[in-house]
Amino acid sequence: MLYTGLREGIQGALWLVHLVLVPVCFVVAWGMVGLVAWNLISAGRDGLAQAQQMHKIPCSECRFFTGDYHLKCTVHPERALSEEAMNCADYEPQRWG
Repeated sequence: MLYTGLREGIQGALWLVHLVLVPVCFVVAWGMVGLVAWNLISAGRDGLAQAQQMHKIPCSECRFFTGDYHLKCTVHPERALSEEAMNCADYEPQRWG
């Protein structure tokens, strides 16, 4: 008789834990999925913005750009292919032909 009462008490406690724990774990799991998705979207958006910013650098179309790894620009080698080169006063487009 004591064993039956103890067993029912444990089953009742397990039912209560199950009643509380399942919804909490469900919310936590989907919250984590949402955070991962948010971080992926944020990283993609930031990467796209950085790529668009870097495409505005005119060095590769400049007459003084050498394309050499050691000396990228003959006028301003320290800021060639960087964001500092966006408004370069010495920029001259290459003349083709």
